[in-house]
Amino acid sequence: MKKIISLVLCAMFINTTSPVFAIDSVSTEHLKLPKKLAKKTPTNIVNTSDMLVSVLEYNTMQLSFARDFTSKTAKVGDEVPFILENGAYTNEGTEILPPSSKVVARISQIERPKSFNRSGKVHLDFKYVELPDGTQIPIKAKLFSKKDFLYRGKLNAMAKGVGSTLGGMAIGTAAGCGIGIAAGAVIVGGFAIGMPVGFAVGGAIGLITPGLNYKAKAGDKVDIQLLDDLNIRK
Repeated sequence: MKKIISLVLCAMFINTTSPVFAIDSVSTEHLKLPKKLAKKTPTNIVNTSDMLVSVLEYNTMQLSFARDFTSKTAKVGDEVPFILENGAYTNEGTEILPPSSKVVARISQIERPKSFNRSGKVHLDFKYVELPDGTQIPIKAKLFSKKDFLYRGKLNAMAKGVGSTLGGMAIGTAAGCGIGIAAGAVIVGGFAIGMPVGFAVGGAIGLITPGLNYKAKAGDKVDIQLLDDLNIRK
C-alpha cells in the first residue's frame, strides 16, 4: 500500500513539473502614445504573453470621434462610437488592437445649455471595444481631462458670449441714446449718456443668453483613461 501511495505521489510531482503544465511567461511592454499624452499619462505598462495582452489600469488612450456629434440632438442612451484609426501598439511593436477598432460609449446624462453662458455637458459610460471582425471586449474607462464630461471650453463660451453681448450692446446703445435725448441732451450729449447705458444693457443681455451645445466633428480627438485592466486574447 505504501508503495502504491509513493508511486501516485511521484506521478503527481512529475506531472506538475512537466512542460505541458508550465505557466505562460509574461513580459512587460509599454503602450505607444502621442507625445503630449505620453507626458501626462500615469502609466503605459502593458503585460503580454502568448495568449493574452493586458493593458493595465490607469493607462490612457487617444480616440477619434467616428462621426459628427452634437448634444443638441443627442439623448440619454445613445451610443457614441470612437475609433482607433491606426490601432494600438506597444513601443516594442506588439499589436494590441488592430487599425479601425472602435471604442463605444453610451450617453448616461446630458445637461442642456443654461443662461449666463453655461454650456451643455455630456456624460459618457465607455462600454466596449469592437474589433474589425465584430468581436466585442468589455472596457471600463473615463475621459482623461480636468472634467469627466464633454463640454465646450470657457474660451468657446466667452467667444460666443462676446458675440451675444456685442449684439445686445447695439440694442442697448440705441435705448441709451433714447434715454439721453429724453433727458434733454443734444444728439452728442445723447451719445455721451447713451453709450454707457447701452453697454450696461448690452452686457446684461449677453449674460442671460444660454451657453453652447457640445459639438464635435468626425476625427476630433478625446483622451480616455482605463479604470480597470483591458484584457485582449490573442
